[in-house]
Amino acid sequence: MLTAHTEVDRIDHLGEIALIKKIGAWLGPVNPPAPAGIGDDCAVLEPPVGAKQIITTDTVSYGQHFDDSVSAEDAGAKLIKRNLSDIAAMGGTPGPAVLALLCGPDVSIKWMAGFFNGVRLECQRHNVQLVGGDVSSLPEGNFSAVLTLTGSAVAPKLRHGAQLGDYIYVTGTLGGSILKKHYAFAPRLAEGQWLATHSGCHAMMDLTDGLAKDLQSILHVDFSASLNLAAIPISNAARACAQKSGRAVLDHAFCDGEDYELLFTLDADENLKTFEADWAKHFPDVELSCIGHIQPAAPIGRLIDAETNTALPWTHGFEHLRSS
Repeated sequence: MLTAHTEVDRIDHLGEIALIKKIGAWLGPVNPPAPAGIGDDCAVLEPPVGAKQIITTDTVSYGQHFDDSVSAEDAGAKLIKRNLSDIAAMGGTPGPAVLALLCGPDVSIKWMAGFFNGVRLECQRHNVQLVGGDVSSLPEGNFSAVLTLTGSAVAPKLRHGAQLGDYIYVTGTLGGSILKKHYAFAPRLAEGQWLATHSGCHAMMDLTDGLAKDLQSILHVDFSASLNLAAIPISNAARACAQKSGRAVLDHAFCDGEDYELLFTLDADENLKTFEADWAKHFPDVELSCIGHIQPAAPIGRLIDAETNTALPWTHGFEHLRSS
């Protein structure tokens, strides 16, 4: 449980200074000493050599991104992995990070130790160092953590390079992330780095808000996407969710969000058999699906059913601050 059951387990029993010391101990080897880590007003870092620096930030909030069904360790790991997924989408390599912690005074010290254990393990797995951050208070029952992660890429892969005729690909399977995948996923770092070196890959992003919304982020205003619905890689979790919700399976695949897969486009002149065979050689355990291609903008909509040439009913996925 996030909140403490006893007075001595509350973080306000420690206070800010003691909590920061504990955080340093919990982080262990991923927390370098000042000036490269915690202990000064800023961390002093060396810029990447021969590459461009990239930077991203993402949040996990109790009640929004996780609840009591998710362990403290998994919540901490999710914070790191959400940011790593952004770095993967640019074909980048992760670098140092800073973490801002905002929490109520009743958050459990034991829970917090578990959270930072998850952070530490995921940072170690991907060679990320936490070099600083901030601690601030919120009303009781609240917890949020904000990570800012740097990275580097020789040639960052952008969303907006898609070209007319490009094939549209996704990795993995889609939908039903609420059943577990929203926190139990592997950032596609190696896959993104490999795609970034492939000249035929024109645009790339990670799928966080659902295919219906994210695919439109790749499309130029003059483009639409012709999609083969039979090729959409639907997860078993999406099928389970559909049975419970009564919604169509494809509705879950298009709109659930938090898939953390890669969405990318590939040049129309590519030999797909050769490309897919090369992919299978490098990533035999990661499913790859060609789900359609980019065509000129259609007056009926941006996402088109290739078989019937009609507009698909899904126009948006998850969106913060949207009432309906």
